[in-house]
Amino acid sequence: MHSWLISAEDKTKLKKNEHVTIVEISPRDGLPALGKSLSTEDHVLFINKLSKAGFKKIECASFLHPRLLPAKYDAEKIVEGINKEPGVTYVGVVPNEIGCRRALVTQVDEILMLVAASDAFNKVTMGRTLKETLNKTLPAIFDATAKSAKTVRIYVLTAFGCPYVGLISPDEITQLVLRLSYMGAKEISLVDSTGMADPRMVKTLIKAIFDLKLNIKLAVHFHNTRGTAIANCVAAYEAGVRIFDTSLGGMSGTPYGSMELDLGYWNVPTEDLVYLFEQMGIKTGIDKNLLLDCVATAENFAGFPLPGHLLRANTSKSEEKMPQEMKSAIHLDM
Repeated sequence: MHSWLISAEDKTKLKKNEHVTIVEISPRDGLPALGKSLSTEDHVLFINKLSKAGFKKIECASFLHPRLLPAKYDAEKIVEGINKEPGVTYVGVVPNEIGCRRALVTQVDEILMLVAASDAFNKVTMGRTLKETLNKTLPAIFDATAKSAKTVRIYVLTAFGCPYVGLISPDEITQLVLRLSYMGAKEISLVDSTGMADPRMVKTLIKAIFDLKLNIKLAVHFHNTRGTAIANCVAAYEAGVRIFDTSLGGMSGTPYGSMELDLGYWNVPTEDLVYLFEQMGIKTGIDKNLLLDCVATAENFAGFPLPGHLLRANTSKSEEKMPQEMKSAIHLDM
């Protein structure tokens, strides 16, 4: 990156906002989708590696009904086995009040609940209408978590479009985010469930939400089904977002409620986005060597190469061979 490509205004923004949080979702979303019955010990080993690598938030387990999860998957035992690191938030996903109460008696720090902006998608995902989720399911979860020290994170699915009804207006999304904020959500992640977003759409929606001046943290969760996910992450950063959901190697099952497609790796590869941000002078707090060790562990579990780029790019050795002046141009002091 060359200094003449960055405006003085952008340099000032980077100095003020040079750190982002990467939320690692692969233990919850990626490992169960491999089609293998990994042991509890494997899950715990993987999460502990992520904790040591510098991640500050990890989605570690799903408290779904056992029939929806791989054989031998035991959320309680996975969470119980984790060596919790100071400053790391461990998240458990819940589908309803029963799942929430299961999670509340474990050492997870945050409860993750899903809601779709599209009523059609919500019916497929949650088995009920959006109105029922907002009026019955979520209030019970907020009531239960209010009696504990745990916070609530919400995925807003189909935030950029629905496979059943098409695009959804920014006004519908902002009104839903507003309601979730008033209900007690501390962090809301906008999920591009089927990869329909583009950078202009991303900036428009994020600006509309920030204009509400709500007391929430805003995150983004992009899928790469149309090849725009990394570009959308950069657009979200430029619009002011500082929290990004990603998965090692892009590991993912078919997103809840989505139709099956040939592409089996929907998520943004964590290692690729970390590399991009660090190259831009935006700190992630993640150790690259430990991160790549985590990717290698994930590939060992999978039994085949994952589609992330950084592990095979061998960037450290490539940069060692660069002339000093080229290194200086790349690692520019913003």
